[in-house]
Amino acid sequence: MFLRILVLVLMPVIVFADDLAKGEKETIFIGDLKVSPSVIELAKKQNHDLDLQRVIESLDTQFITSLNATRVFQLVDRKRISDIDREQQFAAVAVDPNDKNIAQGAKMAGAKFAFLPQIDGFEDRTTAATSSTKKFTFIDKSVTTTKAAVRSIYLSAVVQIIDTTTGKLLPDSPSVQVDNSMLSSDATGDRLYVELAKLAATKLAQNTVGLMRPPKVLDVTGTQIMINRGIASGFPVDTVIEIYAIKEVKDEDSGETFRSELPVGKAKIIRGDEKQSFATIEGENLGIAPGCVARPLKVKVEKKAVAAQATKSKKQAANKDDKPASENKDKDW
Repeated sequence: MFLRILVLVLMPVIVFADDLAKGEKETIFIGDLKVSPSVIELAKKQNHDLDLQRVIESLDTQFITSLNATRVFQLVDRKRISDIDREQQFAAVAVDPNDKNIAQGAKMAGAKFAFLPQIDGFEDRTTAATSSTKKFTFIDKSVTTTKAAVRSIYLSAVVQIIDTTTGKLLPDSPSVQVDNSMLSSDATGDRLYVELAKLAATKLAQNTVGLMRPPKVLDVTGTQIMINRGIASGFPVDTVIEIYAIKEVKDEDSGETFRSELPVGKAKIIRGDEKQSFATIEGENLGIAPGCVARPLKVKVEKKAVAAQATKSKKQAANKDDKPASENKDKDW
């Protein structure tokens, strides 16, 4: 009961990215995708420079598409960058300094923030096949275990966010790391890099939007809640989400603002479209109300372990007929 009362007290002071104007879409500018020089040098050294270029082209396009699909921001055409540069000079003297929601660097275009994506990690490597032989003297037999060559493609990207009003870099930079491991060594083709870039772009867009404008509960009717995010924003059907009441807390020493989060319940997405999602509350409701923040629960999945186990099972099945009857069935060769 005390916790429920506490949540109700917190609700009036819930804040959602105060840097952004409420009730309308903020306009943002997305800069050209950059690549760290060391990443380019390493790819060239490993003869993967063309592969990296394919990832760059795909990620650049996919990030814009994924960000636009979230329906949270209005994007400024990159062709307007020269116009924005000119507007900065005009806005510097024409803007009302008391209006915090007007970006001095892009007043006419309305670009309050600039998103600058960058690839800071890329590796495409193949582990050579190995084999080992174990001899069992009591049955006078040797068993050879072979590990196939495995290919792994890794991609890391980050988005720096600049407030065009002040020209300052925001302290938090959304990032994503995608490791497409346990691929067959003969897996080739453009599809590998396109799928890798698409996955990275989707996650990066979701992380960026989640940082700038966290998903929130718009309505609560009985045990059903409505969220202002759709499938493209990371809320597909059957996703379990956790809901929080948020309170803004200011550090008197540094002047920095923090957010105190209080879990108030969980829910499961039952349906949705590209614009909104609906979920059913599961378990105890400690004060879920319009304005609460909703985030998908992160489930850790060890891809390598799952893939390794699958490979192991296939090998055991293949060697089943060759296995001596006297041996323990649970023996791991």
